[in-house]
Amino acid sequence: MISLRTATRDDIPVLADVLANVEAQVDPSIDVEECRKAFAEGIDGYFGADEPESILSIIELDGAPAGRFRVVRFPDRIFLGGIQIHPAFQGNGIGTHLIRALIEESRSTAKPLHLDVDRNNVSARRLYERLGFEQHAESERDFHMAFHPDRGVRHEQAGEDLIR
Repeated sequence: MISLRTATRDDIPVLADVLANVEAQVDPSIDVEECRKAFAEGIDGYFGADEPESILSIIELDGAPAGRFRVVRFPDRIFLGGIQIHPAFQGNGIGTHLIRALIEESRSTAKPLHLDVDRNNVSARRLYERLGFEQHAESERDFHMAFHPDRGVRHEQAGEDLIR
């Protein structure tokens, strides 16, 4: 079972571990232990310093910490501020499940859902496109994507994209 719980300072080691291991997937030359320490030192300042609309959660799979999930709800849009699944838990549909829940929130509130995806994260970008996100801008590091609840959703079925 996939669940979310609000992160606290007690979760800093879990958050740092998830972020360091995901970062090492992108760049295998990274020293995971050093990266974990750096994230742990920087994360503490995050608590209480962000927008009040921002919710940082620990993703759990069957009660075990499996990742990090941050959502910011603005009056006119929803922003997925980050989703990282620890490599040991990837491939279980966790990310897809959580993003689909945000898509349903986007539809029910008629607010667009925005996110940024690292240019090097091709698999995440494919997932977002399959779920109906479209690129609307880019920066040096990221592609800026949005799901618009009034434009329909792409679904992959039998190798074909269908629009609903």
